[in-house]
Amino acid sequence: MPFITHQDELWVSLLSEVKYDLYHLPEFTSLEAELLHGIALAWYHEKGSNKVLIPLVKRKIANQPVYDLQSPYGYPGMISSEALNTNEARKIFSCFHQEAKQEGYVSSFIRLNPLNNSWHFNTNRTNDDTPVFRQWFHGGTISVDLTGKPSSIRAAFSLNHKRNIKRLVSLGFEVQINHFEFLEAFRLAYRQTMKRREANPYYFFPDSYFEHLKQLCNEKLIFISITDSDGNFVSGGLFTFFHEIIQYHLGATINTCVQLSPSKLMVDAAIDFGLSHKANLLHLGGGIGGSNADGLFRFKKGFGYQYHAYSTLRFIHDDTAYNELKSLKCKKFDNPDYFPEYRMS
Repeated sequence: MPFITHQDELWVSLLSEVKYDLYHLPEFTSLEAELLHGIALAWYHEKGSNKVLIPLVKRKIANQPVYDLQSPYGYPGMISSEALNTNEARKIFSCFHQEAKQEGYVSSFIRLNPLNNSWHFNTNRTNDDTPVFRQWFHGGTISVDLTGKPSSIRAAFSLNHKRNIKRLVSLGFEVQINHFEFLEAFRLAYRQTMKRREANPYYFFPDSYFEHLKQLCNEKLIFISITDSDGNFVSGGLFTFFHEIIQYHLGATINTCVQLSPSKLMVDAAIDFGLSHKANLLHLGGGIGGSNADGLFRFKKGFGYQYHAYSTLRFIHDDTAYNELKSLKCKKFDNPDYFPEYRMS
């Protein structure tokens, strides 16, 4: 079977052969499936000695007896036991399309990993002149190279970031690493942050999400807290550390401290942590919704401009069903970034 459950031994077996991060864990896909009221699975494929896997969530479409697929939150993309060039990856995604079509899925939305899936496809036409999928670029992500000297890394900070960090230290703000007694304060600050950003309801994770994340990552989860001069939590971030790469997952700052930008001290602390633990890279991610023009992207860019293109793949496996579902919405679709269109609220 091309699609396997999150409990299949093939999934765990492949992870033992590749470099992976949080977004490739079957337990993370299961956690995401709970949030989306879907089913955790993966597309698994073998060609010769190469093994390929795409983490996915299977979702029912409204009240219809049909389903679609999407990547979990973050940057799961596709992992493989052997490196793939662009043409090889395109052929594998074409195979995925055919097998998803045979299984009756309407569409698929796949988030590529900007560090490991840096292919640029010509998705206008394939060899048989039929578009199999579209690649959509969403701006990019930012990372900090941790292989250099600390002084060189910090020299790349923006002047504004340098000033803010210096001021925070002078005001008595301090860094706390893995003080999980602050996790409840982080949850509250995270919700305040999502409200300030008027985030999609999806991002208001339940309390259980944070505990489950802690359990599945175990020692791979790095919780960085910033406290004020009185020892009160004001800002923090959840990072993961897999295979020499630190990934910024979630961040939060309380409303009353936003103007001081304590999250800049948090990222600076993540850099220190990475340097002391021999990490090669701190991946900060991108802006909201993949934007490279919003405040969040500019905040991350201020720590060093190592840029990675970020893209998603959009598959329509069943054109007839897709268009019928789209027509049921009875509305004009004026947001080309949204996919699949029939899920637009």
